[in-house]
Amino acid sequence: MPALAYRWILPCVALLLPLSTSMAAQAENPAHVQQLLKTKKCPGCDLSGANLMDANLFKADLSNANLQKAYLAGVNLFGANLQGADLRGANLYLAILVNANLTGAKLNDAKLRIANLVNADFSQADLSTAILAGANLIDVNFSGAKLIETDLSRTNIDGANFSNTDVKGATMPDGVVHSPQK
Repeated sequence: MPALAYRWILPCVALLLPLSTSMAAQAENPAHVQQLLKTKKCPGCDLSGANLMDANLFKADLSNANLQKAYLAGVNLFGANLQGADLRGANLYLAILVNANLTGAKLNDAKLRIANLVNADFSQADLSTAILAGANLIDVNFSGAKLIETDLSRTNIDGANFSNTDVKGATMPDGVVHSPQK
């Protein structure tokens, strides 16, 4: 009889596994998503995994919000407050973050390919292993930020502030990997 019981375990697990992973991918709080889209104010909200592709979040307040693994491709965050936000693993491909405040934000593994980040403030932010390839970084403030193993290839960094920035292992705009000083 126990052998018969074991034959049902594997099919049950196979059926339930996709359900559990789809629920994890939809971790955002739907009420928080609606609040953000309606008011553009959602400090401290749980928007992890949310799909906000092409949303107009001009001057939105997302300070201390959880945006882990959020899909933000093409989103307009011009002048937005993302101070202390958690954007680890978020996709910000082609996003507009001109004049955005990302002070102290967590952007580990974030994808900011070809994003427009002119005059954004990333001071004290962690962009370790983030991908910024092709991004516009004119006049960006990276003071005190961590850019460890960050991809800055093909970026425009004219006027960017890198004072006290950790760039160990980062790929610079010319494709050269920055080596730690000995």
